[in-house]
Amino acid sequence: MSLAQPFRHALPVNESLFREALYVTHAGWEQVQPGAPYPQSDAPFFYFEWKHGRTLPEFCLALAIAGGGELETRAGRRAIRAGEAFLYRPGEWHRHRPAPATGWTLMWIHFNGDEPLRWLHAELFDLQGNVAVIGKPALFRAQFEHLLASVHQHPSANSANFSRQAIGLLAHFLTDQPDRTVPGASEVRDRLVRAAVEYIWNYSHDIVDVPAVARQVGLARRTLDRRFKAETGRSVLAEIQFCRVSRAAKLLQETQVPVKQIVHLAGFRSGEHLRLAFQKAFGQSPQACRQAARERMSRQPPPGPGAQKRRAEAATLKMAGDNPVPRRRSRA
Repeated sequence: MSLAQPFRHALPVNESLFREALYVTHAGWEQVQPGAPYPQSDAPFFYFEWKHGRTLPEFCLALAIAGGGELETRAGRRAIRAGEAFLYRPGEWHRHRPAPATGWTLMWIHFNGDEPLRWLHAELFDLQGNVAVIGKPALFRAQFEHLLASVHQHPSANSANFSRQAIGLLAHFLTDQPDRTVPGASEVRDRLVRAAVEYIWNYSHDIVDVPAVARQVGLARRTLDRRFKAETGRSVLAEIQFCRVSRAAKLLQETQVPVKQIVHLAGFRSGEHLRLAFQKAFGQSPQACRQAARERMSRQPPPGPGAQKRRAEAATLKMAGDNPVPRRRSRA
């Protein structure tokens, strides 16, 4: 192990970090000898007695790297072996301790934020009870040690980089099923037309044109256009253009990405094509579209925790009300 002496650090969380998707609040590691009392009486953070257990207001991720022990929650009790990581959820009663015969060496971090809460509610953590399912334990341990070493170098100055490293740890046991669905596509009854709609929207960041869509679904261009129009009331080209303009508007309103990069991210061939599309859809240039969104956001009150994203979403909705993104034509 690259860390020398055990330590525990409570990290400051300023207003900027408090608005991050995830922020680290505590970090440290402990080495408990066989037969030693536990919890250790010198623990300054979240001390608890075994008979009472404890409940934290934040997440706790721990990794046993030597020895072993046990943990208990309302769901039951189970043994913890060396190499196993476990996660406690905010508000979850729990207790843990090393085995008297072996003691343990344990690394841990506490963290919180909107993003891990979202992952929790979406049941994206791959857990067996509280134990994380880790596919590459050696890499996970190395990253854990690196995060603790980074914290120990600057224990009085929290950093967004600590947050990024913590997200890297969680990524080891976050599940993610690729979602290729497109809102509204399920309403399209023609299977090949539905596949065409999904292809257009899932690959809008690339240069997608009508011949490419026809090749993707295995239809002749004229056949696809006829079936597409019969099913949706619009042409394949109109769907492509609607998708490009929608994606470009979202990037303009919610990011600081330069317009010349948005041209390619939204699938336009040139800045002139983007300008003409916006003039037709909104009656204004891309730059004017972005400026209007900024002015609306500037009139909003200062954000509280987690409000930065909500403020951007509110500006997007307001702009859509004044200059609506062109809607898909419903079938007659």
